[in-house]
Amino acid sequence: MIDSPIAFVTGAARGIGRQIAHDLLDRGYRVVLGDLDLAATESTALELGDGASAVQLDVTDGQQLADIIASVEKRLGPIDLWVNNAGIMPTGPFHDQPVDLAATIIDVNYTGVVRATSAILPGMFDRGSGTIINVASATGIKPLAGLAVYSGTKAAIIAFSDALRRELRGTGVNVRVVLPNLVRTPLGAGITPPRLTGSVNAQTVSASVMRLLHGRRYSTVVPRGLGPVLRFSRLLPVAVQDWIDDRVGTDRIGLGGDPAVRAAYLRDVLRKQH
Repeated sequence: MIDSPIAFVTGAARGIGRQIAHDLLDRGYRVVLGDLDLAATESTALELGDGASAVQLDVTDGQQLADIIASVEKRLGPIDLWVNNAGIMPTGPFHDQPVDLAATIIDVNYTGVVRATSAILPGMFDRGSGTIINVASATGIKPLAGLAVYSGTKAAIIAFSDALRRELRGTGVNVRVVLPNLVRTPLGAGITPPRLTGSVNAQTVSASVMRLLHGRRYSTVVPRGLGPVLRFSRLLPVAVQDWIDDRVGTDRIGLGGDPAVRAAYLRDVLRKQH
């Protein structure tokens, strides 16, 4: 284990982050799990077993990010892989969304990615090696009603990742981005997906991350076949896009769902943030 590569996964207490940590451990990595919920993160690390450790992490705190990276690298060695997975997904009409909540979504989902990348990149750049994987969303290609701010943050991650990819060509540092469709995790609790687009599980998303890590592709939509469909749909006239959305029922993702379950999810998010 001493010579094993080191990975850090944000938002790793549950869902996609937990599965990515699990799969990285299976591939011989030592994995540090970071999450706001320290108790849940420690429990997850204990469940995952040897090679997993936990830290409390707020991705909106730049100084904490720097301090944790320094601490991890002093204790374990250089971080070879950083996975920006932390994110929140409140749903509902934008006009009902308090501006403070919108700001929190932006701060966690996008600014957190920028802060974490800013903190981890200098060391990777100096060593001439490393990989940063950003977990975006299919909504970054196809924004959804009821997810206006969330969709905006995921589109921003895609643009940020692509620009950074070009900047880092030839440096030995790689940037990858994964764009999952609706995932069956606590993030999407209470949401019934449209029949045609469905949803995916955390295992499928993590498997795509593993392929990105060891392959030559820069990005992938999960499921992969959905990518060309979404990109083609954006080339259609807006009226045609609306006609398709109305018939597919895409609005049920952001504007639907079980109100009680979504409210409970939001309360949990706000409790952890404050």
